[in-house]
Amino acid sequence: MRVADLVLDILTAHGVRQVYGVPGDAINDFTFALQNRDDMEFVMVRHEEAGAFMASAQAKLTGRMTACMGTSGPGAIHLLNGLYDAKMDHAPVIAITGQAATRFVGTEYHQEVALERLFSDVAEYTRTIMTPDQLPEVMLEACRAALAGPGVGHIAVPTDISGRSVFNSRTTYDMQASNASSLPCPEAMEAAVKVIEGSSKVAILAGIGCASAREELLALSDHLGAPIIRSLRSKDVIDEDFEACIGGLGLLGSAPGSAAMAQCDCLIMAGTDFPYVDFFPDDAKIIQIESAPARMGRRAAVDAPLPGHCKPTLKALLTGTEAKSSRKFYDHMQAEKASWNRDQDKRRASDAKPIAPERVMSEINRSAPDNTVYTIDTGTSTAWAARHLIVGPDQRFTLSGALASMAFAPSGAIGAKFAYPDRPVCAISGDGGFAMLMADFVTAVRYDKPVVNVVLNNGKLGFIAMEQEAKGLPEHSVALDNPDFVAFARACGGHGIRVEDPADLADALKDAFAHPKASVVEVMVDPQALIMPPKISAEQAVKFGIAKAREFLG
Repeated sequence: MRVADLVLDILTAHGVRQVYGVPGDAINDFTFALQNRDDMEFVMVRHEEAGAFMASAQAKLTGRMTACMGTSGPGAIHLLNGLYDAKMDHAPVIAITGQAATRFVGTEYHQEVALERLFSDVAEYTRTIMTPDQLPEVMLEACRAALAGPGVGHIAVPTDISGRSVFNSRTTYDMQASNASSLPCPEAMEAAVKVIEGSSKVAILAGIGCASAREELLALSDHLGAPIIRSLRSKDVIDEDFEACIGGLGLLGSAPGSAAMAQCDCLIMAGTDFPYVDFFPDDAKIIQIESAPARMGRRAAVDAPLPGHCKPTLKALLTGTEAKSSRKFYDHMQAEKASWNRDQDKRRASDAKPIAPERVMSEINRSAPDNTVYTIDTGTSTAWAARHLIVGPDQRFTLSGALASMAFAPSGAIGAKFAYPDRPVCAISGDGGFAMLMADFVTAVRYDKPVVNVVLNNGKLGFIAMEQEAKGLPEHSVALDNPDFVAFARACGGHGIRVEDPADLADALKDAFAHPKASVVEVMVDPQALIMPPKISAEQAVKFGIAKAREFLG
């Protein structure tokens, strides 16, 4: 058996069905081996970064290990941004890279890069295979590290190694991550119960760690009369269509979410590492459910740490506490949510031209099928989706969370469609994010993946403009000269339509979701639309006023 075949056998045993990448001389043995398999396919992309995003999105949505590939030198380097997305959002991805022939390693040979050093920060495990005898052990170590992190495992294979024969007596390679979950010790549970019993206004901040614990989360919320505030990534778990969920937190969150954080006297952090410490309560007792001990208490002081997984721990809190007799705090937050939604609904129903982004999200809510998978890009598109896209119980949602990289959504949508071929997939991007890796739209067309790309065209990097104005600086260096995205989509063999009137949105989206080819729905949105924080400080107002005055005065 050849080295390349054995590596692919190990990936197959771990459930990998696609390898995303760009061919190159240092990985030719791998791409050739992939041509002869019926259990795995090589998905040829136009840029390795896009391929890594596809793998990362697929891993985040499925929880299964995925794979991407790049040749030596620039091919490997191009993978890094997508792999950092996987690292920071804890997605299990294996990266295979080529390398110069073994006798040239360390001589600054053509396209030789010190790959172990390059990948040392992004990968949980990185090794160069210098002899076939290192297999399968090194490859299995990379898989074990990727699943345990979860995160990135990396192997580099010199071009004179990948085609060589390897003796292997091992017959099984499956080292899938354990599904076992841990529960805090009784003493820790007792301490948390005491904190809850001594509190009258309990709130729950739910993160993506609650992915398998929606029912337990809702049950505890009802039991304690505790409103649920969600992180952005946990829209994939629970969103505002559930009564208990009152919205998000932070700049992209809701006023009720911020109010609940400010007013609660007990906060249960469940499966979240929410980084924006300014939004944490000043005086409330904090209980944190966290499966990774290294993350415990690093955002705020924790009064009752609960090291364990959310599903069993939430269930234990449910059975270990008395139901709260008063629902005054819960009802107050529901009133706040209703008031907030009334205000937001005005923009969601806007007939203005250029089109209000809130209206676009509202139309997507109505048009997207109940089992749609959403991938969201970074920028103002994130903000509009965070507040106004309602993710239903049977829909899915992912984005570049901790890294917050632009260009994730269009690429990630292709990975999502490979994972869920029978479900609609919708990518929501700004014009800046879509244009970054738009060449891979043709990849969706080539592989018959009819993803729907909704591109919000405001002619600028809108979120950067907002950040400039928040510092008191006038908007500068953010204007975009965009190509014709509709013509581009059609030139690639896909479907394209431009929407300039909000009355045309519904038909355009319906057409795109029904089309057999990948689509671009380019929506001309209001470039002056503002993302207002749920609460505005006096300092923010002053700086924004200064910025607008500077813009007016030129």
